[in-house]
Amino acid sequence: MPESPDLRQRTSGQWWDSTEEFVTVSLEAVRHICLAGLQQGGATPEDAAYILDVNLDKAIQGDHARGLGRLPGTVRAAKRGDIDLHPNVEVVRETPATALVDGGPRALPTLVCRSAMDLAVEKAGRNGIGWVSARASGGILTPYVNQAIAAGMIGMVMVQSFPTVAPTGGREPLLGNGPIAFGIPAGRHDPVVVDMSMTQSSASGVFQAAGQGQQAPEGAVLDEQGEPTTDAAAFVDAAAMQRGVMVAKGTLAPLGGSHKAYAMIFVISLLSAVLADASPPWELSYGRSGADSRYGTLLMALDPAAFLPAEEFLGRVDAYIERVKSSPTKAGVAEIMYPGEGSQRLKRQRKAAGRFALPASHYHGLVELAKEVGMEGRLSRIGFSGPRGG
Repeated sequence: MPESPDLRQRTSGQWWDSTEEFVTVSLEAVRHICLAGLQQGGATPEDAAYILDVNLDKAIQGDHARGLGRLPGTVRAAKRGDIDLHPNVEVVRETPATALVDGGPRALPTLVCRSAMDLAVEKAGRNGIGWVSARASGGILTPYVNQAIAAGMIGMVMVQSFPTVAPTGGREPLLGNGPIAFGIPAGRHDPVVVDMSMTQSSASGVFQAAGQGQQAPEGAVLDEQGEPTTDAAAFVDAAAMQRGVMVAKGTLAPLGGSHKAYAMIFVISLLSAVLADASPPWELSYGRSGADSRYGTLLMALDPAAFLPAEEFLGRVDAYIERVKSSPTKAGVAEIMYPGEGSQRLKRQRKAAGRFALPASHYHGLVELAKEVGMEGRLSRIGFSGPRGG
């Protein structure tokens, strides 16, 4: 991925995009506004930075379906007391290498899962492996595997998600789409990071396309009868969406339309429900959880030093990456890349530039948030004074 001033450039594989006008914004100004809002909602400075970076990293990579659009709503919900941005995460059950944790029904899931991975890393440091289940929805999984990477460990995360996938041969959305992530530290290179669902498309991309009247790619969506369609709206329960709730009426197609991908979805959904003492996916709805309907996330840290010296491990990962990247390319291909390389490179470019492009509605949402947290008079001073074309 070459250096580029194009602030609309996105990571490969992301077919969906906002149809709105875009505004170029200062990265630092966005951070000022959002951190102030989160801290007023009860988050500590450290927790606020972690919460923000989960969605900000998506936004600066151009994935606005999972970017900053919902952050002002999170702040308002926290101020109302609907969400707890400073939860007390308790260990419900524990062995030397495993644990089950819970932050309560109002806890922001991001913070519960961060605590769970911290505990997994701690256990791996003592036992070689740590596996912690959280009664919470991991959502975007990359931040948690990055915690393991920062500790020199391999990370793995699986999460329960709301029903969007029918079993092979069926047509009712019963299962989640099998989100799973891996993080592997390297030496000279960026770490290997995989964060994906086991379906042709993420649900958030299809929901965004449906809301904008766009089509979905061929092979990504099935309608209520289980038949292939490119009509993104055929996937969405329109009545539920009008109430602000994402409910699937159709289903997402497993990767390659394969029974093998369905098998992986089945296992990820099953384990993240049962081992986290959570609900089965068909009892969940997007973004809503409670004592009778709760998500589950499984987080694992593995210390490679339990198998071979740490420096040797990093060197062998580097050698593996370099051999793959140096293999012959097909005509018209400039570079072979490995998982996570492109997104990490793009993120560095945007952070170095200090600015990125934001959909107009997200921009105006942050302006309103700035007013609510008492920063309206400071917008010009922090470089958030008005739209500039993206």
